[in-house]
Amino acid sequence: MRAIAAVRSSYLAGALTMAVTVALAGCSGGDSSSSAPSGPPVSGGSIVYGADREPLCLDPHNNGDMPQTYVARQFLDSLVSERPDGTVVPWLADSWTVSPDGLTYTFRIKQGVKFHDGTTLDAAAVKANFDHMLDPATQSLTDAGYLRPYYASSRAIDPSTFEITLSRPYSALLPVLSQAFFGIQSPKAMARGLKDNCQSPVGTGPFIVKEWVHGQSVELDRNPDYDSAPADAKHQGPAYLDHVSWKFLEDGSVRFAAVQGQGADVIFNPPPQQDATLKADPNLALQEFTHTGQPNGFALNTTRFPFTDTAVRQAFVHGANAEAAVKSAYLGVFDWEHGPLTSTTPFFDGDLGDYFAHDPAKANQLLDAAGWTQRDGDGYRTKDGKQLAATVVYSSDPGDTPPADLTLYQDVQAAVKEIGFNLVLKPLPQDQYYAAFTDQNAYDALAGAYWNSPTPLVLSINYSTDSLNLAPGNNMSWVRNPAIDGPLRQVAASTDPKQQEQLYGSVQKTVAENAYFLGLYPQTTRLVTKKRLQDVWIEPSEGEPVLHDAWFAQ
Repeated sequence: MRAIAAVRSSYLAGALTMAVTVALAGCSGGDSSSSAPSGPPVSGGSIVYGADREPLCLDPHNNGDMPQTYVARQFLDSLVSERPDGTVVPWLADSWTVSPDGLTYTFRIKQGVKFHDGTTLDAAAVKANFDHMLDPATQSLTDAGYLRPYYASSRAIDPSTFEITLSRPYSALLPVLSQAFFGIQSPKAMARGLKDNCQSPVGTGPFIVKEWVHGQSVELDRNPDYDSAPADAKHQGPAYLDHVSWKFLEDGSVRFAAVQGQGADVIFNPPPQQDATLKADPNLALQEFTHTGQPNGFALNTTRFPFTDTAVRQAFVHGANAEAAVKSAYLGVFDWEHGPLTSTTPFFDGDLGDYFAHDPAKANQLLDAAGWTQRDGDGYRTKDGKQLAATVVYSSDPGDTPPADLTLYQDVQAAVKEIGFNLVLKPLPQDQYYAAFTDQNAYDALAGAYWNSPTPLVLSINYSTDSLNLAPGNNMSWVRNPAIDGPLRQVAASTDPKQQEQLYGSVQKTVAENAYFLGLYPQTTRLVTKKRLQDVWIEPSEGEPVLHDAWFAQ
């Protein structure tokens, strides 16, 4: 075994694209970054953070969606923290060792740390968290998707030593554990049951959940005893801010008006039509982070008509004119990402564009060859009296599906109509939309099928048979393909960058050839802050905003 205090994640070794992956671009009216501080950081003050969505549950172990992880970062700490250069540094784990066979990870747990309820952080508490993440009653999709194919057991060796044993090597484990989805919670609080824990999780982080006012905000108070910041924090010790009001402002125009005025100090994702106004405002600063993982797009259900036919899927992708649709709907703010990995993800294969290119002639040729040669009165193709049609479902919640997304979907709908394909857009209430992920008969295509992840091994979550069997709901195209499963099992055990590049490339090509996914645009964290609010930053594992270091310049 080798002791590790800070290691470069093996899957990133030699992957220079990481510099692009986690670049934090600052821009504002008048200069390229926030205004310089007027002195040393000072304590005090309250801020309003304008979020685009309200979580369904504050416990990020449950389900596992971005609104949870963004707010959870403020009150939970993780075992390790990922830095922009891909290194993984200590947080609640002071150090760790990995066995030569890659199957055993042993963590030394930081001593003297207390949960917000006064209980002590120790190895037994960490084990209780892993038990909670993998308990079916917790209803985890994200944590289960990352862990179940590899996790064998865990144990507390002594109060300061925690051990994870894997069933097979998992080279991405450390960066995976840096996400707030794996934040460590009080076992005493978790024992209250999921309902209570959803309402007010208890962590060790810089802020304490004071109150969740449903439909309005989560109120967070400063933890005066905080002394467990990650090694890459801008400072150690308690947060500078006294209070954070995490407000739910689903309408993008309302969020932007709030930060322009007195209603918010920082907001998430301003609407694209406000981009020029934002950049011209001397009082505002913009930070941008492009997520790694799978971009936002349509997952095509390979078990349902008409997408059981590879040729039909290929024709749909070539007919969608996705690049033009993204440019039109998002006014050039986002670039088209054809998938299944964003171009910022390590080991992204940039040579697969032809599989996704707009080519209506090829789309028509594929459909003709597949027997869809007749047209009905509305111009849609038919075969044996059946119309070529598919229903794509999306969330009716404007936080999940902002107006620009709906415009994007309508543009794709109009484009595929030109090749005789009837794409029906079907909004679902938010609860029904999330339930659809685990029901292969609930949709022909699923919109919003992104997956943010610090590792390209997200391909296993999204496309492997292991994922279907062990964590249903993550393989959104319901793919079973040995040409994907074999390389993914190999790459999970590999620490050789050349081998990883070859294996990840093979999987990406198989996904592209079979047209399992129509990529649209990258998930992006765009934070707008008032310039006098200093040192708000975006961590790179999930693009989570970090408010522990934030302070008001005088």
